[in-house]
Amino acid sequence: MTKENQFVKFPGHLQYIAGELTSRSAKRGGNIVESIAKLAQPTNAWALDEIDDVFAKVAGIFRVKIGGRRTILEVINSSGYTNYDRSILELCTLSGGQESMATTEVFDIEHFDHDPTDAEIEAEHVRRGLNRPEVDHAVHFGDQIRHLPVDGHPVVFYLKNPVLGAGGNQRVLDLWRHGALRRFHWLWLFPGTRWHRASRFVGVRE
Repeated sequence: MTKENQFVKFPGHLQYIAGELTSRSAKRGGNIVESIAKLAQPTNAWALDEIDDVFAKVAGIFRVKIGGRRTILEVINSSGYTNYDRSILELCTLSGGQESMATTEVFDIEHFDHDPTDAEIEAEHVRRGLNRPEVDHAVHFGDQIRHLPVDGHPVVFYLKNPVLGAGGNQRVLDLWRHGALRRFHWLWLFPGTRWHRASRFVGVRE
């Protein structure tokens, strides 16, 4: 059983987003329609930045740049972690290739009235219309979205293809913060695993 899902109150969020964009556009001498129209004009990149910022604050939606020539070591070393699990470098690689933007969404699981199982987390991604992330999304998200996670709410990347460890056990990636400490490490998947309701998850929207 789950409680009523309180995460998305779409009409209210939509109204807030429109209001925020209108206010920010007015400060620049325009309106929301002009701001959206200016997205096609390279000299007005601020419009896209404003829209990204509003959606991140209101709906936990973040555009993340993936691809490029940097190695996983270079990206992780530039991410400002206090520490990270070195075996990530041994077991994971980045796909590289041409840079592109991925739309990621951070969602909570507090609408459950219990700590959900793996199967329920998988179903929650599907219910929200989200794909499970790849290693590329996790590594670049951690580098680009530095203010997350917040203390007490780890951000989990429930990988589409969990990484196999010793003994055949699967693991996924996790961002964790405690005070000034910010870490990037593994979470192991065991039979009967349940996820604490304070956790946040990252999905990818096509």
